[in-house]
Order: sequence, then structure tokens, then C-alpha cells
Amino acid sequence: MSDTVLVTQPEYVKGERLFAQCGDFQLLAAAEDEASLAQAVRAHGCRAVIVGVQPFRGPLYEALHEVAGERGAIISRFGVGHDNVDKPLARRLGIVVTNTPGVLNGSVAEHAIGLIGSLVRHVAACHEAMKSGRWRPQSGMELRGKTLGILGFGAIGRRVAAIAHFGFGMRVIAAGRSSAQALERREGSPLNAICRQYGVSEYTTDVTAFLSEADVLSIHLPVTETTNRFVNAERLACMKRGAWLVNTARGAVLDEDALYDALSAGHLSGAALDVYQQEPYHPQSPDRDLRTLPNILLTPHIGSNTIQANEALARASLANVVHFLQGHLELLTRVD
Repeated sequence: MSDTVLVTQPEYVKGERLFAQCGDFQLLAAAEDEASLAQAVRAHGCRAVIVGVQPFRGPLYEALHEVAGERGAIISRFGVGHDNVDKPLARRLGIVVTNTPGVLNGSVAEHAIGLIGSLVRHVAACHEAMKSGRWRPQSGMELRGKTLGILGFGAIGRRVAAIAHFGFGMRVIAAGRSSAQALERREGSPLNAICRQYGVSEYTTDVTAFLSEADVLSIHLPVTETTNRFVNAERLACMKRGAWLVNTARGAVLDEDALYDALSAGHLSGAALDVYQQEPYHPQSPDRDLRTLPNILLTPHIGSNTIQANEALARASLANVVHFLQGHLELLTRVD
């Protein structure tokens, strides 16, 4: 009898064409809340699940361990970020955790660029005015010649940098955690060659100086212990007055209350967010609801939600499951 693999409902819908054609295993859609998913794991005797961004704190791991025992189980993330999975708990219970690096870079980068353009040209405000019958044109800002700060010099940040520089003529600077020497050793290439490839004029680890130069800040940090709420009140205060901020990375890297204060005080001209501390969005503090601000643009975590990216995510997350169930652990993209 073939294995049954459960896929949380939103992810199943995104990859349904591929999932429905899988002949190796039976793939079933399951509720995304942890209690229901854990119940389905037990009901179907599953030791493999494909999941989205919803948090899993305990019951899912217990159910997988109960079903799989010494054979082990897998939680395959339909995406790159994996801060919603308790990896220490997974390790203790013999559960492998994987993700899908690289497959959504283009989609997220394009969305970041789209948000930047929409933000500096006040597209949301003009759209709402037009819908209500008002003709209220607003003066925007050209991107050519402006400085874009890329916070987090990974694959997505580099893609955004290249589009902004070579496509819009922006000056691009980047900040990362790795020293220039460490970056060169890891990539086997001189720093100036790396920067030249992506249209970056300057790379630094001095975040304070970096923030003071950017007309637009685009955040591309992963979530780690050191990046949780990394963009906080102190760092927002380092940004030049009138700058713009875009976050398509993870909600946890940005202090939303501090952003609210910076926007409402007029220190920042505006911000666009696709990711949030809590999803669906709920304000950190009731009196600091970002939705009430006129200079905010919000999208519901759609950066990677394109037809092309969803198909690639489905293929990659399913490949991890297939490799695991066939015993090819060396082929997994593990994050545990």
C-alpha cells in the first residue's frame, strides 16, 4: 500500500495540478490548523506532510512521531522560511524538516519592485480616490538616481538590486552580516565582482551608516535569533527623514509598532508590507493598527504567490517528500 501524504489546504490549491498528478503517493488536502492536521495524520497513518506558513507548536510533531516511530517523519515546507516550524522539537522526535530554497526568488523580487513603484507614486491612495469619485492626483518620486538600500544580501535581495539598478537606474547599496572577506571566501569571487554583477555600488556591515543613506529601504533578512525585530525604533530613527520602507521578507524582522510610530510622526514618507508579525494581520498593539494609516500599502503575503512560483514550490516540496520516503536523505534540502 502506498504512503499517504497530507498537504495543507492553501498549499494544495496552489499546487493542485501537480499534486493531483502524482502517481507515487496519495496526496490529500488537509486543514491547516495544527489540531486538525494532527488528527488527519493519525487518521491516515501519515509520516509526511507538506505545510505552509502557519505555526506548528506541538500536536503535529506528536502525531507524526506516534505514527512513524523509529522510521521517522518529514515536515516539508512549501516555501523558504521555516521559523514556523519548531526544529529542536522536530529533531528530538526524529522528524526531518525541509524547505524549497531558490524557487521563489524571482516572484518575491518582482513583488518588492512593484511595491516600491506603487509606494513612491501613491498608487493605493490615488486608486481609492478614483473609486470614490474623487480626482486627486498626487506628485510622486522618480526612482532613477535615488538610493535603494538592500538589507540582507541574499538571493532575493540581489535580484531586487539588479532590477533596480539595471532597470531603473537606481544607486544600490547593500548591507549584510558577513564581512567582505567571509563573503569572498564563501562565494569564491572578489567582492567588487559580486557587487558589479548585481549593480551594487557599495556593500557594508555597518547598518547604521547604511540606513542613513537609503531613500528606499527593501528588507530581505531571514528570521533568526539575531534578526527578530531587527528593524526596530532605533534603526528606523537612523533612516533619513522622508525615506520609504518595503518588507517582503518575514514579518518577525520588523517591529510593527515602531514602524507605526515612524509613519505617523512623518519620519518616513510611507511603507509597503507583504509580511506581518501575525498572519492574517493583527496589530501588535491595538492603538497602532497599520491599516489606519494613510501612508501604508499592505498586501496579504503574496510575494511568492504566482502561478510559476507555486508550481515550482509544489514540485520542490514534493521532491523532498519523495526523496525522504524512498530513503534518499542525502538529496533533501534540510533545515533541521
